[in-house]
This record gives sequence, structure tokens and C-alpha cells, in this order.
Amino acid sequence: MFLIVGNGMVGLAIAAGLSRKVSAEQIVVVGPVGRPHSASMAAAAMLNSFAELEPDALKHPRDRLKFELSQASARLWGGFVEEFGIPSQFYRLGTILLNNNASNAYEDAAFDAIKGYLKEFDEPFEVVEPRIETSYAPGSEYRSRNALFLPREGVVNPDGVVHALQASLEARGVRFVDGKVTSLLKEGGRTQGVRLEDGSVLQGDRVVLANGSSATRLWEETCIKVINGVGATIVLKNPGIKGRYVVRTPNRGGACGIYHAPYQDDLFVVGATNLITTLDEEVPRAESVAALINGAINQVNHQHRSSGFVRYNFGYRPVSLDGYPVIGRLNDNTFIASGTRRDGYHFAPWLAEHLSALLLDQPLSAPAREYFQYTSPQRSAFLDVSIEACARKYAAVKCSALSQHGFDAGHTDADLAIEAYYYRRALDFFEENNVTQSVQVDFIDALIGGYLSLEDFA
Repeated sequence: MFLIVGNGMVGLAIAAGLSRKVSAEQIVVVGPVGRPHSASMAAAAMLNSFAELEPDALKHPRDRLKFELSQASARLWGGFVEEFGIPSQFYRLGTILLNNNASNAYEDAAFDAIKGYLKEFDEPFEVVEPRIETSYAPGSEYRSRNALFLPREGVVNPDGVVHALQASLEARGVRFVDGKVTSLLKEGGRTQGVRLEDGSVLQGDRVVLANGSSATRLWEETCIKVINGVGATIVLKNPGIKGRYVVRTPNRGGACGIYHAPYQDDLFVVGATNLITTLDEEVPRAESVAALINGAINQVNHQHRSSGFVRYNFGYRPVSLDGYPVIGRLNDNTFIASGTRRDGYHFAPWLAEHLSALLLDQPLSAPAREYFQYTSPQRSAFLDVSIEACARKYAAVKCSALSQHGFDAGHTDADLAIEAYYYRRALDFFEENNVTQSVQVDFIDALIGGYLSLEDFA
């Protein structure tokens, strides 16, 4: 019996992969039916590889390998949709990447880097007038004529895909259990089963922890920690706006920026926000929702000022302490698949194929074997950026975040003073704590605020 803890996209992908190779009646997926705080239900489910890149994003071999596998997964999505009966309208290709003037030069560098990577990998793209996308009509001060069309990048409908995939798996015979796992039942180096919140027990011969940012809370032994990357999107309704493609900027400070994707009928999903924390926040912060609404109106289509606010989506992206996925074996019969951050949907078809092989002790391809070495749950966090480079990037990221949220230095040098402040703030933290190897920029504020400890990275 295969017991999968977690009913988000990663858990469903694992079940899908297993259902190709074993009787579906041997597969049990457990998780709350409403998927509260699930990253899968809060995602816009971008199928963007190139559009997510930043300068030096492929500097290390592990990052280049991950990127190449993301490309392989993107090519698998069409067949995955067909195989599991996911409605074709839930899978859209075509992304307009904008370089507008809503932030500082950090975005310009990212846009140029993406264009360079597109050429390096011979990825099809066109330099276009952004108004070829019918939903693009920004405020005059935010208009852009610098845009790229990426025909092989796009989006899937997040809840549409999850519900359709679950229905397909249920039809095959996969069993779904509504409940929250609170502990593992371990004995002699094996996991015998799991205990649910209501006290009931489920048993399994092989157990997979695919429950996002909660995964490492269930595992008290050696494993790199996974925490919350709190994120929110909003859904807007406007019958007067017609959309065909994703419209988005490059990532800006804090891994944000703005994206706008057709959802269904006259609905659009807008993102994204990012907050690294160990706390379980219950709802999105007002500043996050306000930023998304303003971004939709100002940077995408000014007609959104009269759009209906349908809802917000909110969840915890699983983020490891080096930002890299946590995938592999925990003990004799227990595995983990977490830390996918913003890539759970994108990587789903690839994970379906290769995690099922891992669980069944089947041979892996050479790239998969190498990738799973990098994703080992027993690793220490990758800390291979210099203190100086980290402090410089931290300052640039913080200033980028300020600029995209409306900060204007006017005819002063306040922008330079603020950048110098953030640079010094990071250096002071490292020096005061005798740190010789830096962490990823995303975690500095959480460390300074006391939400994380440097001991977590040891």
C-alpha cells in the first residue's frame, strides 16, 4: 500500500505516476478535502521557466540541471492533460513578458537576462508589441513597448486541474481520505502508518510526505527544514476584458512582480506576493491584496478599476532553507517530496514519472539520479554565495520592492541612501553573528526578525 500524505498538486502527481505502474487500489492519498493553506490552491500555476529567471540564476550546475528538467517537464504537460482527462481549456500556452517602468533597474537586468537565456537555449520567442494581448491596456504612466512573446510558456487553471486530476484518479480506483495527518507511527527504522487529527490511523507499506510546508514538521529526525513562503493571488471578474495569454513582468524584489492570467470565462487571476516566515498566517495581509489590485489596474488593464473582486487565494509555498527542493528517502520506507516553492505545478508531470520510479526502486535516468542527489533531505543548506554578494543583492532586492510599491526619491539621493542602509544592515547582521558564509537573500529578513535562527542552516 502506497500512502501519500498531501493532496496538493505534488501529491496528486505522485499518485498519477504510481497509477501507471501499480493497481490504483494500492494508492491512498490523505489530506483535508478543502486543502486549507495549500500552495496548490493559492497558485496561478504558471508554466514559466524562462520568465522566472534572474541574472546569474543558472550560475551553479545544480541550478542549470533543475532548469533543464523544468524544460523537460514543460514538454510533458500536453500529454499529461490528455492522459488524465484534464479539460483542455485548463491548459493554456503563450506568455507576454513585459519590461515596464513600474520598478527600478533591477527589473531591466532581469528582462535582459531572460532574453539572453532564451537565445542561449534556442527557445522560440518574438519581440512583440505588448498590445497583441487583448487584455493589456495599462495606465498611461505604466505602458510598455518592450515585450517578448514566449509561445511555449503559459499557465494551467490551478483548482480546475487539481479537481479534474483527483476525479480521474478516483475513477481509476485511487482512494482519497479527508483528514489532516498529525504524526507518523514509526518503529524500527520504518514508518508503519500515520495518525490523523480525529485519532484514526492509516497504514502503508511506503509513505510519502508531500504535504508542502508541513512536511518536515512531521519528521523530527535529520532533514533540511522547510518553511512557509506565504503567497496570495486574487481573482477579478470583468466581462469587458478579453484575455488570451499570460501577461507578466520578470521577478522583482522579493520574487514578486505582477502577472495576470486568464482563469475561466470572464475571470482573471493576478499575483504574486511572497513572505518568508515560520508563522502560520491565516489570511493575506491587506498590503498584499492592495498591491495586487493596484498592479492589475495600473500595469495590466485600467478597466480593472471596475472589475468585481471575486476572492483571494492564499497558501504556504514550501520553501527549504536553501530554496532548493527536498525530495528523497527519509528512512527504509518513507520518502519526502516538498520544497518545490513555485514549481509544484510546473514539475508535476516530471515528478509523476520519476518519483513513482523512486518509490518502486526502478532504474532512474542519469539526470534524475543527479537531481535527487541535490535534493537530498539529509543535506545541509547550500551556502555558496559570498557575504559581499549577498549584501549587495539584498540591498538591490529591497530597493526593487520599494520602487514597485510606489517609492519615489524625487530630486534627491534618497534612493542611494536607502540602498546603502540595506547593504549595511545585511553586513552588520553577518558580522555581529560571526557568519562567514551567507544565506539566500530571501531569508535575511526572517533571520533579522527572529523567525529563523542561524542554527537552522547548520
